[in-house]
Formats: sequence, C-alpha cells, structure tokens
Amino acid sequence: MLRVSLAILTVSLLSACLGQPPIATPTLASEAAQETVAPTSMPRPSVAVAFTSSPGTHTSEYKDTWLCFAVEVPEGWFIDGVPGGLASFAPATGQASFRITNVALEETTLAQALAEVQQGSLGTRIQEVTDFVVDDQPALWVTFAPNTEFQFAVLVIAPDCGDGSHALLISVAGADRKSFEVFLNSVRFIR
Repeated sequence: MLRVSLAILTVSLLSACLGQPPIATPTLASEAAQETVAPTSMPRPSVAVAFTSSPGTHTSEYKDTWLCFAVEVPEGWFIDGVPGGLASFAPATGQASFRITNVALEETTLAQALAEVQQGSLGTRIQEVTDFVVDDQPALWVTFAPNTEFQFAVLVIAPDCGDGSHALLISVAGADRKSFEVFLNSVRFIR
C-alpha cells in the first residue's frame, strides 16, 4: 500500500510540474551579453561613457540619466557603474577611488539623507558636517574619523531630470581633500 501511495504522489507531483516554466538559472557575465531580454513597460535607466577631447586634454564622460549626473574624468581612468545605483572612478595608478552612490530611491531632503548615514554603520565615525555646494546644488560635506572606509563624503540632492530628485553620496578613498574637491568640480547635474 505504501508503494502505491508513493507512486500516486510521485505521478501527481510530476503532472503538476508539467507545463510550468523552468526555473531560471544564473548566467555568467560573458553569457549575459548574448541574451536577449524582452522589453517591459518599466523605463530602463541608462548610462553612457563618451570619450571627448579638447585641445591638450582627452577626457571620458560618464553619464547616468537615471540619477541625473555626469562626471568628466581624464582619459585612462577606470570607470564602472550600475545605472541608477552607483558609479566608481579611479585613476589608472589606483591611488584613489571615487564613488557616487544613490542613497534613497524616493525623494528626500539633505537632512533626511544625513539622518540615513548617521543611523548606518558610518554614523558613529562622523566627525564634522559642513555646508557645501556641488554644481550649484546645496550639499553637505561629511568628514569621517581616521581609518574609516573613506575620509570624506558629500551628500547632495541631484535635481529632477524626469524621475524625481535623488540623494547621492559622493565619497573618496585614498585621496586628500584637494583631490576630492577637484573630482567634485568634474561632477555636473543633468537638468
């Protein structure tokens, strides 16, 4: 009787699975480029890296149209990013690393964005917060204690370019204040 019950249960389970879509399996990055994804009704964020040049200089521009910012860096820098999430920039020499991260998906204020950072793992490491400006946008300069993941960061609200405004955390590791300020001068917001 037990064998009959197990056989019936097995047949029932197999027949229930027939016609069901297969379980998705992860793909390697090299395989992902070969995949075709059907379009959806959701807007897709975009990122573009364009190489530009002017007399005497060659630069690359990283542009995230989802988070409404662009960064121009010297040619040869490593540039990586996830549209609508984060972007990282580093000189080929590797001595510094700059990152722009989306702090919140919903609209927020600078005070709310700072509160999020203060409540997170870096909150106890904050030494000083001062007013700052990035591309004419009000911002907060945050200085962290020594031996923190990064010494400086800037919180700024990127202006609305079609999908609402976004709170961004721009941070640096392995660079001094002057180098960070030079990088911040290369950030512009898409309006």
